[in-house]
Amino acid sequence: MTLEFHPAVQQDFNAAIDYYVAAGGAHLADRFEAKLRVCLAAIKSGPRHFAFYQDSTVFRRIRLHNFPYLVVYREKLDVVRVTILKHEQRHPGFGMKRGGEVADWGIGCRNP
Repeated sequence: MTLEFHPAVQQDFNAAIDYYVAAGGAHLADRFEAKLRVCLAAIKSGPRHFAFYQDSTVFRRIRLHNFPYLVVYREKLDVVRVTILKHEQRHPGFGMKRGGEVADWGIGCRNP
């Protein structure tokens, strides 16, 4: 299964990385990124293994181990679209109205 990302997911990722660099240094940010990559690999290999998000029958979610973040995604015909990377304390509706744009890169491209 192929993964695609809404462009705002990069902003979500950059904000989380910036926070973890400031809070605990590059090592903590690297751990966050590694846990995110584990979640993305799990989504890619079995997107239907994870619970639906809130009351949705379309969007699913996976939690990052040891970090208070969720990845919210939906499965389409031949692709899984990651729509949101959000802190668990954000409003449940955060990012749910994001449009249909698609990023031309994968997650993890840190700010220069």
